[in-house]
Amino acid sequence: MIATESIMFRVINSEEWDRLCEENRRLEDFTERESREKLMDTIMEAISDYDVHVREYAWRETARKILARGITCEPVEREPVVRQWDGQIDSLVSDDTKAAARNYSNQFRWHLFSFELLPALSGKEAKAAFDAIEKDNLYLFFDYAPGAYLIENANLLTAEDLENLKENSPLDYSDMYLFDPEAKWTYVRPHEEYCGPYFFKAK
Repeated sequence: MIATESIMFRVINSEEWDRLCEENRRLEDFTERESREKLMDTIMEAISDYDVHVREYAWRETARKILARGITCEPVEREPVVRQWDGQIDSLVSDDTKAAARNYSNQFRWHLFSFELLPALSGKEAKAAFDAIEKDNLYLFFDYAPGAYLIENANLLTAEDLENLKENSPLDYSDMYLFDPEAKWTYVRPHEEYCGPYFFKAK
């Protein structure tokens, strides 16, 4: 696994950075203060761009190693895949139930499980269920990334593989939804460290 951590935390001492920002705020020369702030913004943007580049490379390399085992991942149209997931999973919870759930938000589909609106296995139990269940073809989509995929030879895919992908994923790809439309089960890996993963099988 290629694990990445934020480049920002590795190259910038946040206390020193905050001290520089405070020094700049105290400058009486407005022109000089503005020049320094622009340069600091440029530094932050460059580090952020580098961080994204490194993370995307790690994601691609992790995916390449997984696919090299014989798994295939073909792009498919996202809308029908998400519509099918919503029809088989999300529709099991009524709008009234969602509205009545305290603090429930439909920002992420996995909130169905984190708010316990659907009874799902979580954590190690969810990972074990995903590894144990027979799976040939699966769909994969993300909450905010545009693509969706048909995964074939999915029996070669493990929960650990998905943890490795999540570890290195750009933000848009952090919330992963895998599901078998025939067997009506889903495995969801949220971006939040303290949530999930979740495994749910419709009855």
